[in-house]
Amino acid sequence: MIHIVCTFIVKEGKMDEYLALSQKLRSYVLMEKGCVEYSFAVEYKSPLPIQEKVNKNRVTLVEKWETKKDLAAHGDAPHMKEFGPKLRALRESASARVMTGI
Repeated sequence: MIHIVCTFIVKEGKMDEYLALSQKLRSYVLMEKGCVEYSFAVEYKSPLPIQEKVNKNRVTLVEKWETKKDLAAHGDAPHMKEFGPKLRALRESASARVMTGI
């Protein structure tokens, strides 16, 4: 199983548009072969003492893929080519951590 945690910083004032596009994209990605999870989340202040400072412009994406081959195909999917540039235009930065289960 491949686990991915992506962090996106969305441009000021663009969060609603970013989340709406993200949810549309999600519906397509969940139909892809090998996609186990593709979930976007925004932050909120919790009582957890080790929580990082909340960033109102940060969106986290948690992905799980059955195989490396499935993940590679995901990047070439037509909906990624359609939505990717639109989402990139709405954010300041993006980073990802890719892991394998133990």
